[in-house]
Amino acid sequence: MNVTVRKATDVDLVRWGCEMTMHGQTSKVSIGKMARAEHSPLRCLMYQVELQGIPSFVSTHLVRHKVGVEHFVKSMRDDLYVDPTAVVDRNTPVNHGMLINAQALIQMARKRLCFKSHAKTVGVLRKLRRALERVEPELAPFLVPECVYRGGMCPEFRECKPRLSNVLSAYVNPYEGERQ
Repeated sequence: MNVTVRKATDVDLVRWGCEMTMHGQTSKVSIGKMARAEHSPLRCLMYQVELQGIPSFVSTHLVRHKVGVEHFVKSMRDDLYVDPTAVVDRNTPVNHGMLINAQALIQMARKRLCFKSHAKTVGVLRKLRRALERVEPELAPFLVPECVYRGGMCPEFRECKPRLSNVLSAYVNPYEGERQ
């Protein structure tokens, strides 16, 4: 599996969005401050994400996220693209592309970095987070599971297998700026 993240827009577009609401003032906001606040100009920050060779069922988990993202997934149509004799199942590798804004990435991470999500889905999101860190180091720390975002409160019906305390200790909480 290969994960690639490219910037489609930059902080200038985010600042433009801020300036439209600031009565002629100039914005010098950073990506980190905007990610922390999660104000609407954060949605101006867009990324092109390529996930190559991920299991089909993981791709299905990701396409459930609809707001702020456009998905492009390799078709498995046996009448056009796949060898009709090939065995195609939920583990068949597919290529999955996303044009996604920063807010949508944050939202996706809250659900898909959670250990109640499938382990392979968590693994794909961890790789996506590491790839994002190389191109946008100020944003990547805000891609955290829901329990980290909520300051230690897990909204799930049952606690995950690693246990809440272990998950919290694995992340630096960007909202507090220190390891929990």
